Amino acid sequence: MTEERAHTDDGDAAVVAGLRRGDADVFRALVAELNPSLVRMARLYVPNAQAEEVVQETWLAVVRSIDGFEGRARLKTWIFRIMLNKVRTLAAREQRIVPFSSVGRATGDDTPSVDPDCLNHVDLGRGYWPEAPFRWDELPANQLEGTEVRLRIDAGLQALPDSQREVVSLRDVEGWSSEEVCEALGISSVNQRVLLHRGRAALRGMLEEYLHD
Repeated sequence: MTEERAHTDDGDAAVVAGLRRGDADVFRALVAELNPSLVRMARLYVPNAQAEEVVQETWLAVVRSIDGFEGRARLKTWIFRIMLNKVRTLAAREQRIVPFSSVGRATGDDTPSVDPDCLNHVDLGRGYWPEAPFRWDELPANQLEGTEVRLRIDAGLQALPDSQREVVSLRDVEGWSSEEVCEALGISSVNQRVLLHRGRAALRGMLEEYLHD
């Protein structure tokens, strides 16, 4: 089975066919499914109003270029790549981000994502967490669902380097698979794992400090 066939077997072919024949119902259903995630991702780079505009431009680009869609990627990841290219260009013009060509590289120093002194297990030694993460699901629901926690998570995401922020958002907020993330961002599986690990480690440290308090 080819990569193209694998991607079109999951329903993409029917949606693409509907878009190509101008089926308004198919288009509305696709927008309803993907628009919230597209806006959330765009907001990682630009303010809310601009994010909405970028996503609207993305849908126009999808309609205009759907005839050129070859099925070499999932329709969802193809659409996200269109949006990300647009929002990165906009943000770069406004000097909000560094070029994404630096994905996976050091962010200016060699500082580890986790303080090495924190990784010292009593039996396994250095390099291992001293204990398993505490169970957030055992905390009171109102603590986890509170506005302050959500704001801290948002702030933590915004503080991550751009490449880590995208990977963590797609994997842990949108629930994408590693394969989908690599496809949408155009990065290798190794880069994806490194960026996800570093981003999660930084967020874990921030959230554990807050939730333990």
